[in-house]
Amino acid sequence: MSKQVTELGEKLRALGSRGEHLLAFDPGPEDLDEIREDLDGARRLLLAARASLARGCAEHPGAPTDPTAGGACLFCATNRRRGQTGAAVTQAVPLEVVARAVGEVGQEAAVAQFGARTVTRALLRCRNELALTQESA
Repeated sequence: MSKQVTELGEKLRALGSRGEHLLAFDPGPEDLDEIREDLDGARRLLLAARASLARGCAEHPGAPTDPTAGGACLFCATNRRRGQTGAAVTQAVPLEVVARAVGEVGQEAAVAQFGARTVTRALLRCRNELALTQESA
């Protein structure tokens, strides 16, 4: 448990005892000011505790983490394993260009550049155009 969470728990317990005090006695202005200060302090501690738990990435905020990738974003780690980068995933490349790249640089290099899914789609779409997919010697 982090220090912020421990301090937050202590602050909330103190606020709870103040709430019980309010039920038993009529509060004065100074009592309400102290409660306001405690509430502000608890809010600050809550924000600090929440910020320490945030582990999202810039591309996928709030995404789950992948424990096998050292706690990195699950979506980014999966794309890295597939050989895709953020640019290859978002950039629309005509499938004929991908198929031509398979013929020119080979399937492994094309997968590294465009990703396995895009290369597979290109090969399936352009399978009847033999000139596009034949590797050059």
